[in-house]
Amino acid sequence: MATVEVRDLRKRYHNFLALDGVSLKAESGQLVTLLGPSGCGKSTTLRCLAGFLEPNGGEITVAGESILSTPANRRGFGVVFQNYALFPHMTVAENIGYGLKLQKVSKSELTSRVKEVMDLVRLDGLGDRLPREISGGQQQRVALARALVLKPKLLLLDEPLANLDARLRDEVRWLIRDLQQQSGITAFYVTHDQSEAMAMSDMVAVMKAGRVAQFATPREIYQKPTERYVADFTGEANFLSCTDVTPQGDGRYAIAVAGTTLELGGVPGIASGAPAELLLRPEALELTMPESGTFRGTVTKSAFLGSALHCEITLPDDSILKLSAEPNTQVTTGDAVGIAIDRSHAWLMPKVAP
Repeated sequence: MATVEVRDLRKRYHNFLALDGVSLKAESGQLVTLLGPSGCGKSTTLRCLAGFLEPNGGEITVAGESILSTPANRRGFGVVFQNYALFPHMTVAENIGYGLKLQKVSKSELTSRVKEVMDLVRLDGLGDRLPREISGGQQQRVALARALVLKPKLLLLDEPLANLDARLRDEVRWLIRDLQQQSGITAFYVTHDQSEAMAMSDMVAVMKAGRVAQFATPREIYQKPTERYVADFTGEANFLSCTDVTPQGDGRYAIAVAGTTLELGGVPGIASGAPAELLLRPEALELTMPESGTFRGTVTKSAFLGSALHCEITLPDDSILKLSAEPNTQVTTGDAVGIAIDRSHAWLMPKVAP
C-alpha cells in the first residue's frame, strides 16, 4: 500500500478560504483521521484527495507521484460516504459488484470477489436483498464492501457512521478499523467525533479554519495538545491561567498558578513571562483533605452519576476545576477540599487567540 502526502493544500470558493495550507502525511497502512467541527475543511481535504475537487494550490502525492492531474475515476481510490449512495433498485450483491462490472471483470471473478468481501464485512446470506430490506448498519457495510471489493490504493471515509445509532456506530467503527488493519490499506477518515478519532486512528489531524492545528498520534493529541482549541475538542478539560512562566529547559517550566508554584512539562518554546494556561484533564485530579492537596478549594457542585461522583471545585481565585471522584466519596456543596494533581498528566500551553 502507498504513502500519501498532502503539502500546502489550498482551496478557495470566491471570497472564502476553505483550505489554508493543509499539510499532512499518511504512511503506508496507516489510518489518518481528519477531526474538527463543521466548516473546518476536513471534508474539503478528503474531496481533494478523491479528485472531486480541484485545489487552488499545493500538492498531493501517492508513493511519491503527483495525482493532481489524474481524474477521480482513474485514481483507484475507494470512497465511502455518509449517505451510503446505494442503488435502491439493485440487490446487495449487485451494489457491491457494480464497480467490478464497470471494470469488465469476468463473471466468475466478480462473483468470487463479491462473496469474499461480503463474508469479510459480515453480510453473507444478504446478497439477494434490496437496500430497503436491510438495516442502516447493514447498508453501511454494503457501502464499505463496495469500496473494498475494488482493492483500492487508498480508502477515503467521509463521516461514515453519522447516520447510525450509538450501538451500531460502535459495531461498525470496530469493523472498519479491523478491516483496515487486516488489509493494510492506507485510509483517511473524516469525523467530528473525538471518541471515533481516538479509538480508530494511527494519526489525527485536528483541523481549525482550513488549517491543521495539530497533527500527531491520538495519545499526543490528548495528552500534549499544542493549544486550547485542540485540548477542548478532544475531551473534557480544565484550564488555569498561569503567571511567572519560567523555562527550565527540555520542555519543562516553572509556573505560578492558583496560589501555588509547580514545575511541569509543556509545549516547547513558551517564552519567559509569556501568557500561558495549564491543562488539567479530570482524570489527572483527585480529591484529598484540604491540607494535603496541590490546590485548595470549595465544592460548588456535586452530582452522583452511579459509577462516579462528578464535582466542580471553585479555587480561591474563582477558577473552577471539574473532576470525577469515586462514587462513595462523601462531599457536599460548601465543603472545603484539597485537589491533588498527577503532574505527569498536567500540560502547559501558550495562550492562543481563538
